[in-house]
This record gives sequence, structure tokens and C-alpha cells, in this order.
Amino acid sequence: MGKPSPRSLRNKFIDGIRTFNKHVFNHLTLALAESGLGPFSIICHTGRKSGRAYRTPVMATYIGETIIIPLSYGEQVDWLRNILAQGGCEMVHQRKRIRAINPQVVGSDAALALLPEKRARVFARFKLEKFLQMQFVS
Repeated sequence: MGKPSPRSLRNKFIDGIRTFNKHVFNHLTLALAESGLGPFSIICHTGRKSGRAYRTPVMATYIGETIIIPLSYGEQVDWLRNILAQGGCEMVHQRKRIRAINPQVVGSDAALALLPEKRARVFARFKLEKFLQMQFVS
């Protein structure tokens, strides 16, 4: 039997991080987001099949009426699929509830050009390829 490819090891590593985040880290970031502290927001979305309400913490950047969210795990995450299917979502940012509309997945060049320089450098360093861009309405 051969040695696992670097790609499959990377995928296993990312899956492990995703599992840890889902069961441990997300609970901490939700608490931070609910308190209005830290860089986190909460995406409130409804399951496409289940109809169940979900709350997912994300690191969102607000520029004017635009919201940019890095897609650290790619485009196949359920919260993104739910938002795209529903044409938007509710978000909680600094204890305020807002409506986000017109979701679209954009490439890193488009997203990084909109972000403040410091945040753009951080996301560029992680080589994130895709971002969610939405508009918010009060």
C-alpha cells in the first residue's frame, strides 16, 4: 500500500479542523459575537431541506453597505448553500440584527480589493480563494 498523497493528508487535516471548529470553537465564537466583542458576526439561516434555524459564527468585514466573509472551507459548506438558496440571511453584528441580501461568491482579487489593507494582507497570507459578498439593508 502506498504513502498517502499530500493532498489527501491536507484534506484530512482540514476536516479535523472543521470538526473541532464545529463542536468547540464555534461555541466560543458565538458567545463572543453575542456579546458584541471581537471580530465575529452571526449568520442566521434556515436549512434548505430541514427548515431548521441555524446560527453560524463568521468573521465578516463591513465596508459601507457591503459585507465580505472569507470562505475558509470553500463553497460546499451548508451555511453558504442555505444563504445562496434563500437569496440572503439575517446577521447579528455588534448586537444589532441586519438583513443581508444579494449573496454572491467572489474571487480573492475582487474581495481583497474591497477590504482594508491590514485585513486583506491577513486573508492573502492564508491564500483564501473565495469569499461571500453581500449587501446589507437596515
